[in-house]
Amino acid sequence: MITLFTTPKDFIGIFNIIQTNALNSWRSISDNIQIIIIGNSKGSKEVAESINAEYVPEVKCSKEGTPLLDDLFNIANKRAKYSIMAYVNSDIILSDSILASIESVSKRFDKFLLVGHRWDIDIDEKVNFNNKKQIINFWKIAKSNSVQHSCTGIDYFIFKKGTFKNIPKFAIGRWGWDNWLIWQARRYMYPVIDATNDLMVIHQNHSYSFHHIKDKNDSKNNIEAINNRKLHG
Repeated sequence: MITLFTTPKDFIGIFNIIQTNALNSWRSISDNIQIIIIGNSKGSKEVAESINAEYVPEVKCSKEGTPLLDDLFNIANKRAKYSIMAYVNSDIILSDSILASIESVSKRFDKFLLVGHRWDIDIDEKVNFNNKKQIINFWKIAKSNSVQHSCTGIDYFIFKKGTFKNIPKFAIGRWGWDNWLIWQARRYMYPVIDATNDLMVIHQNHSYSFHHIKDKNDSKNNIEAINNRKLHG
């Protein structure tokens, strides 16, 4: 089985809808998946309880209050029950095909990094991932209406426990940290596997106005993004 971990934004407005959809989709895959929700964003504790996820409110943050990647991974690594782990952004909807992809890769490699493209779609209402008919209908709509994002949109990272060490203090959700994880895996000669053709993950579109971020451009160029660039060079 697998340990999924994430750090959500506040469950307010559209982020309440899309993050609830995402986390419910993870739980619908299996009752045995370990889900760890990290950070004290508004509503996280309640959502964690609703899907039987572990809740860890304390995480080290930047001066601006954004969770730091190294501590997220440290927390998850200490709490992980399974040897396969995945960091997934909290707006990503997953299907049960993830289990087959993980099983196939983990049988072949001792260490690896599994990543892939995402598919973007507009969603403005909650989906009942406890209802099989609604799940089937959702994926039918998603396959017809979603648009594949470029390779720069990397929203999930699946790996063996202990793969990543000495992670810099990247601010999560600001530009550059995702590329560093891939670089680090390649630096240590771990296979980096593109699961795009086998694993469809859905990214629910949203604005970039949250926390102290003004817009998408600000997320690329604010002080946290500048610090991330300094860290990864």
